[in-house]
Amino acid sequence: MNARVEARYVGSSMNPLVLRRNPLPEIIFLGRSNVGKSSLINCLLGQKGLARTSSTPGKTRLFFFYEVDEKLLFVDPPGYGYAKVAETVRTRWMKEMERYFRKSDTLMGVVQVMDARHAPTPIDLDMARWLAESQIPTVYALNKSDKLTRSKLAEAMRRAGGELSFPGAGQTIAFSTVNKDGRKELWGVLDKWRAEEKLLHGK
Repeated sequence: MNARVEARYVGSSMNPLVLRRNPLPEIIFLGRSNVGKSSLINCLLGQKGLARTSSTPGKTRLFFFYEVDEKLLFVDPPGYGYAKVAETVRTRWMKEMERYFRKSDTLMGVVQVMDARHAPTPIDLDMARWLAESQIPTVYALNKSDKLTRSKLAEAMRRAGGELSFPGAGQTIAFSTVNKDGRKELWGVLDKWRAEEKLLHGK
């Protein structure tokens, strides 16, 4: 699924379990508010401007849903860990996310987006470990890789690989929404999850 795909916005909600939607396998994109999740989704789908980006990190409070080729749902939730977001909002976000993970019977996997220019933050690592311990398939996308030289990117990949080396950790992929580096590799992971889902459930 590396060429342009058919995708459409199907709805948004502050509570992802309330939104009525088709029972399709879901892939959720997690990351800090300023890490470029929505731009990464747009790049994956080959549709500039479909996923809604914000010039004010931490402002979005909704979960956005996008149907992909009538086979998958991409879920773009509020970002986590932005300093200007009130502690009460962050707490509510964590409760909503935990409830989503516990109760969603359509979740297929997680794309955890991080900034290639920086080491994974404590909240990045906490989230990655929690997903691994919960046995939720996860792939780590180190976004904004185009902003690093080749040697700096190699260093960042080694650093991330070292910090994300706990039991159950996922694959790490360097990604760029500018030159589309990593797009084919990330789709490869998502297609593998989809194939496994079909074998498991026959859908």
